[in-house]
Amino acid sequence: MMRNVGSSSSSGKGIAAVVGVGPQLGRSVARKFAHEGYTVAILARDLGRLSRVAEEIAREEKAQVFAIRIDCADPRSVREAFEGVLSLGFVEVLVYNAYHSSSSYPSHHPTSFTHIPFQSFQTSISVSVFAAFLCAQQVIPGMMDKGKGTILFSGCSASLNGVAGFSELCCGKFALRALSQCLAREYQAFGIHVAHVIIDGVVGPPRERNIAPRGTVAEQSFNTGGQDGEGEGESSGVMGMDPDVLAQTYWSLHVQDQRAWTQELDIRPSNTRF
Repeated sequence: MMRNVGSSSSSGKGIAAVVGVGPQLGRSVARKFAHEGYTVAILARDLGRLSRVAEEIAREEKAQVFAIRIDCADPRSVREAFEGVLSLGFVEVLVYNAYHSSSSYPSHHPTSFTHIPFQSFQTSISVSVFAAFLCAQQVIPGMMDKGKGTILFSGCSASLNGVAGFSELCCGKFALRALSQCLAREYQAFGIHVAHVIIDGVVGPPRERNIAPRGTVAEQSFNTGGQDGEGEGESSGVMGMDPDVLAQTYWSLHVQDQRAWTQELDIRPSNTRF
């Protein structure tokens, strides 16, 4: 299902599709691209909430924003959602910002490997990488035809290091990083910039909390929560990263000179202890 908000865009730019739009990073990235003159398609599972975000962005940026429901755990839903996205025109930008937060660790608490249901593990992998695979497959042909395009994948510290009690998250994020590297090498010659953004910190406004000791789950900085977008940063007391500032980094990757493309970068707040 798709809902259109805002007036028609005459910028001549392509479509920016943002998958996994919650109250923080996804919304900020969508707003940034709308501000820069793109027609934006935002995708998440909760169409009601998504429509409110679309209305907000359209009103603030005087842009055209489409809210499209997607269930990243369901391949059919992903394909149907992108039928809607592709009907809008040339998809120049894809930002994949979704991952599955299991009910077994809603507050980012570790779960013993032997207690993880297979279905939960399978769903996590589906949302983290299978859906990313499908989304990229939908937009790459059009990008090749145009000789340009940007695909940005959101990662986190779990993309780099396995963490006890977080097998679901880490396995999916490891795979997403591999997908990003493969696509970057395969399609850079066609003018398609693929990059993986490792967000090593909590996304959200700064909060007054005690700094978590090194080695705790909070230190791992799992910044997003739920396939509809990012979480609220409840698991950490470190400085929250401003999602609007992060969105500027995503924009910078999109407009980066192709003579010196970034394939991967990591971002963290200044008070992070290595």
